[in-house]
Amino acid sequence: LVLYSSLVYSQVAVNTSGSPPDPSAMLDVSATNRGLLIPRISTADRDLIPSPAQGLLIYNTTANLYNYYNGSFWHQLGATFISSSAGTLNPGGGVSINAAPNVLPDNSAMLDINNPTRGVLFPRISTSSRDLIQSPATGLIVYNTDANQLNYYNGTHWINVCSVSTGIPGAGGSQPAIGVAVNTGSLAPDPSAMPDVSSNEKGVLIPRLTNQQRDLILPVTGLVIYNSTSNTIEFYNGTGWYQLITNLLATPVAGIHLSTANQIIWNWNTVAGATGYKWNTTADYATATEMAAATAKTETGLACGTVYTRYVWAYNACGTSTPAALTQTTQACFACGIPFTINHLAGDIAPVSKTVTYGTVTNIPGEQSKCWITSNLGASHQATAVNDATEPSAGWYWQFNRRQGYKNAGTTEPAWTITSINENLDWESANDPCALELGAGWRIPTFSEWGNVSIGWTSWNGPWDSDLKLHAAGLLVVSDGSLYWRGSNGFYRLGLLIQQQLWRYEHQQQGVRTDSALS
Repeated sequence: LVLYSSLVYSQVAVNTSGSPPDPSAMLDVSATNRGLLIPRISTADRDLIPSPAQGLLIYNTTANLYNYYNGSFWHQLGATFISSSAGTLNPGGGVSINAAPNVLPDNSAMLDINNPTRGVLFPRISTSSRDLIQSPATGLIVYNTDANQLNYYNGTHWINVCSVSTGIPGAGGSQPAIGVAVNTGSLAPDPSAMPDVSSNEKGVLIPRLTNQQRDLILPVTGLVIYNSTSNTIEFYNGTGWYQLITNLLATPVAGIHLSTANQIIWNWNTVAGATGYKWNTTADYATATEMAAATAKTETGLACGTVYTRYVWAYNACGTSTPAALTQTTQACFACGIPFTINHLAGDIAPVSKTVTYGTVTNIPGEQSKCWITSNLGASHQATAVNDATEPSAGWYWQFNRRQGYKNAGTTEPAWTITSINENLDWESANDPCALELGAGWRIPTFSEWGNVSIGWTSWNGPWDSDLKLHAAGLLVVSDGSLYWRGSNGFYRLGLLIQQQLWRYEHQQQGVRTDSALS
């Protein structure tokens, strides 16, 4: 059958079986060995189409990609390569809709629509009308006038087809209507369309083929099918099959979350095709926090021993994924004697990023009500001996009353910048690394507290044999940050093993928490 006059139809089925059209389709083209051909037009000819209708679709033979008009500009549909398979099956017997008489359809097409100055119009439907379509058939296509995007139904939900504007607006002017109109209102076809399928409650069905059936076709450039294996729209560009890119982003997969008693670092894996992510405490995308390309979010100020659920979305220019629910429990509420874990992040306090588990101890003679950590701040573990000279046992170093900590594992990092300090004050709380890194309640011991616990210490046997396990952690010299005497000396308080003035310049401290700070 060859159709070439300006005609008006209601629902239309194009097939070889005599089956009626699906109730959800105004135009239902079905086959297992053919696709659908829409008008093949060069970029130059496309730009000459006067007053293209919103939703007009063509196959651009210059770019070998599909273009559609969104009412203001031509958009190019993105595609990704699928297969170079081209079969030998060349059955013929389809239908042609063409401006010229007696133009036979291409043998690979069930419906071959062609005209150098016109495209194809799918039913133009709002989102709300689209969602009222009862039992949409898998592969049903509509033009969504709210999103100005092609939508298709994949058997489960509606999918947006991704597009990028070419920056080319439609031309002005007019031309006579010569195409075929398929509608229920006896409306004439739009002059810019060869077939104009319109409805506010139905879409268009194109041939639905499996991978195996597709690969038996000897396709022509521009042939389009609905792949029922992958539930995607595919087209042949002359050398291979391409799949239209959609906004069906995979839901992010949770990574390994890191938690302390009051903090969780949420982690998730990257999603193919995503350009960014959003994170929220509730399943509300509209109020979610923009994460850009980051795949981790640090959340502080949490309650200890509590289960938390958070949400993350992947997105790109076409849309968003469904949210992933991330769940993690904060560590148990602190009680002295129980270890706790801190995720240190490199910055103006911690010199490097690392995760450290600190032991705790109380009932220290002289300060029995206080809770102490049993290794230096930043140490990977408690020292193994009083003369342990290793960096993992020593931890980090601080200049007096300065926020910035330093690590020395052969070289000092970050770079040493302050070479003179002359202060006779106490540490300010705003600079206290224990309070800043370990959390509220922790602080550097006071001068009097060190004095109380060190009564009777006359050699390294005292601090090392105590439950604090103080070892010779050495010092960083004030002039250039060089490491001295690790494994033989250690400087923890005024008057303990070294003179006061040097301790004011370089020292290393352990954290303490008072009962009042816990209240």
